[in-house]
Amino acid sequence: MPKSKRSQRITISKSSKKLKANRGLELKQELVKKIRSRFDECSHLFVVRLYNERTEKLQTVRAHFPPSESSFFFFGKNRVMQLALGRTPATEYLPSLAKISPYLVGKVGLMLTNRSPQEVLEYFNKLEMQDYARAGNHVKETVVIDEGPLDGFQHTMEPLLRSLGLMTTLKKGIIHLLQPYTICSKGDVLTPEQAKLLKLFQRPLAQFKIKVKAHWNKKNEQVQVFDLHDEDDEDADQEAEEMIEQDDEN
Repeated sequence: MPKSKRSQRITISKSSKKLKANRGLELKQELVKKIRSRFDECSHLFVVRLYNERTEKLQTVRAHFPPSESSFFFFGKNRVMQLALGRTPATEYLPSLAKISPYLVGKVGLMLTNRSPQEVLEYFNKLEMQDYARAGNHVKETVVIDEGPLDGFQHTMEPLLRSLGLMTTLKKGIIHLLQPYTICSKGDVLTPEQAKLLKLFQRPLAQFKIKVKAHWNKKNEQVQVFDLHDEDDEDADQEAEEMIEQDDEN
């Protein structure tokens, strides 16, 4: 019996997965190469810890330390960045870099620069930018909205506020809150609804900041570690333990 000349369905899922895996490997290799290439022109390496990271605010930091002045930031998978530096003395790219790898856990990145350590530390110690907390963030204060007219809200927003849990009514085109409403309490982990209300009522409870976690000096091959343990760092500590366990299993 002759073969059918009709169009036949060809499964390419395996091929797609293979292509994605190859592309992922290429991206990791590119990151390793990019990091290592900057050691030729930079004398200092910093591990920087990000708090409440925001892309637009990170751009401000990048502008202060531009590539034209031999300052470079790298953010990627921590294990890939560890690979670029080397995890052991036998595999480290330059002397003492393996001592930096254990600190590449949590929400961190690498900064390579020729700026002096004093200048870098002073800048980051002063860096604090307010922003709105997002869902999943822990809040450190209680926010209560008093009953009465809500200034700054158009009458068309009344259904939205009611859908977010507020008891409201319209009086002569003005939204009134019928009873005090607690948006969040100190220690809460924000829900999406709470985060939206905080933004609507213009209550920024988050702070974008960057702190130096560790420093490597190319000249003397010395490593300096900074103690950053605080409430915000507990999640990073947990992630560090999980990553170490995964590495041991692999």
